[in-house]
Amino acid sequence: MTSTLARTPSSPTPPRPPLPRPAVLLALVTALYGAAQLTIVSPRMGIGWDEAIYASQFAAHAPPAEFSAPRARGVPLLVAPVTALTDSVTALRLYLTALSCLALYGAFLIWTRVRPGHTAPLAALLFAGCWLSLFYGNEAMPNLYVALTAVAATGLLCLSRRSRAALAGLAAVMAAMALLRPSDALVAAVPLAAAALLARPRRPAALAAIAAGLAVGWGEWLVEAELRHGGAAARLHAAGQANLTGLTVSIAEHAAALDGPSLCRWGADCGDVSPVALAWWLAIPLMAAVGLRTAWRDRRRPGPLLLATLVAAALTAPYLFYVGYAAPRFLMPAYALLALPVAAGALALVRRSRPPLRRTAIAFTATGLLAHLALQGAYAHRMAAIAHEGRERVRLATEDLRRRGVRAPCTVYGQSGVQIGYLLGCRSRGLARGFPRTPPAPVRRAIDAGERLLLVYRGAAPPRYAAGWRTVKLPGGWRARFSPAWHD
Repeated sequence: MTSTLARTPSSPTPPRPPLPRPAVLLALVTALYGAAQLTIVSPRMGIGWDEAIYASQFAAHAPPAEFSAPRARGVPLLVAPVTALTDSVTALRLYLTALSCLALYGAFLIWTRVRPGHTAPLAALLFAGCWLSLFYGNEAMPNLYVALTAVAATGLLCLSRRSRAALAGLAAVMAAMALLRPSDALVAAVPLAAAALLARPRRPAALAAIAAGLAVGWGEWLVEAELRHGGAAARLHAAGQANLTGLTVSIAEHAAALDGPSLCRWGADCGDVSPVALAWWLAIPLMAAVGLRTAWRDRRRPGPLLLATLVAAALTAPYLFYVGYAAPRFLMPAYALLALPVAAGALALVRRSRPPLRRTAIAFTATGLLAHLALQGAYAHRMAAIAHEGRERVRLATEDLRRRGVRAPCTVYGQSGVQIGYLLGCRSRGLARGFPRTPPAPVRRAIDAGERLLLVYRGAAPPRYAAGWRTVKLPGGWRARFSPAWHD
């Protein structure tokens, strides 16, 4: 009996259950992204400067704030369904959380057809886990949506040879990108158009779709340039001055801002370069190179991943070598696109490992993913706390002004004047630093016309022309000065 048992073959190892379908995994990533947003960035967080400008353009309760030359109408159109109905910032946050989740799902769902397997869900997780994606997910800002439209456009171009729906989608997402940031759309169109021309066979229909999308965004921008900015040349010049454009190298500034702050400009102290953040940054091109190399060696259609890398490089170059200051959000399109070859490289490390080393490869990849999520989540939590503190002071000051009877019609001018004006329903003019000696033209007109003008400031010296105005202290170290028209 013993010898019989010894000769009995061992039972086969049961097969491992297959992973869920990529679309299901992507839906799970999207749900986690939405939950993380609402956990890390409170829906009750106050409104930021740029957000207030965008939200005010189609707001029912407040006049539109000054819309400077570099800005585009994409974000105002994006938030109009909420701002036209309510002044609730919480409602705006919840709406943008849902919208960003849908955009993440849609953009990377396209790539489940371009590259079957689990590359797209993992890439979506990598990008959604970045602190920028978490922090800006429910903010009324363009960069996240530029990133996701770039991912979608690249994938749709890869599908456009055999699909008319892909061609229509390509035109639509290029139009959305051009409405959000016309310059970024134009830069992204260069490698996309080159790919359409160099493909075999060539794809003139895809080229036409790219051009049609650009025409929508740039057409609106040019019409507005003629109507409000004195022509296209004048608007381009003003936009260049506002963005400090010209040949430059801002790599060091971007490296210093990897872990915040949100803007390295106007005297903001970006601190030293964090070695941990720098290691994370340098790992991105390294892992992307691994993904491209393995796709090439395995003959697994390296073209789409290479195109995503080229579009990422094109969208990064202007911000590193042409814009004279740094903001981490500028690089979001590159992070979204490079997440695709990075994910492919991570999966290839596991797939190509020999059985004795496969567990080690899985552990190494999982550890890297968890480290990425933990590091970026910590950055997102810190940045959200900083932003919440500053915006809460603005909200409390605004509530105090409202209790003092400040109501429209009026004009608010000063530091955080755009946010305070938006919340009060007044015209607004913001200041990034101190007051100039002479007021800008809109403020001067308000003074000359005897309109109710409110100066708000915190830490800045008030201008001399307001020396005799009534001054009140507000919560959070704020002060306000009321023009004589408030007493009439």
